[in-house]
Amino acid sequence: MTIPKPLVCLLMLTCLALTGCSGGAEGSSRLPVYKVTGKVTLRGGPLIGATVAFAPKEKQPVAIGKTDDAGMYELTTYDPGDGAAKGDYAVTVMKIVSASATADPASAHGVDVKPSSAHGGKGAKVASDGNLVPADYADSSKTPVTFKVEEKDNVCNIDIK
Repeated sequence: MTIPKPLVCLLMLTCLALTGCSGGAEGSSRLPVYKVTGKVTLRGGPLIGATVAFAPKEKQPVAIGKTDDAGMYELTTYDPGDGAAKGDYAVTVMKIVSASATADPASAHGVDVKPSSAHGGKGAKVASDGNLVPADYADSSKTPVTFKVEEKDNVCNIDIK
């Protein structure tokens, strides 16, 4: 079984986030982080169970969150829900679904996941790699979503058409 490239990238980002990119003892080189929350929608409805990753454009660590049943997420850099370091980020979103889920529109993915053509139906088109979200959103070099984390509580809502 071959692991799809976007999934490999996501796993690498997750590992970086969990290790915190620090080389020393715990807490010795942690950057201050600020609360980041938001909501992810796909075609108007909440995107449930998606992974949101803030890929740094500078030298800050990666921050990752997962959407809940309302499409809401909060980012984690070092400790659960702590937020992200100050700076500019490319924001990626992935929602991997199994082939069996695409055949069952009633499955709880937050949107109608039945396969659809690019020009018709309201269902979300599932890519061959299983990503429910358009491919550009899963690639930090192509994503249309960027965000600047500031020294305050930050809100980054993402509406995927």
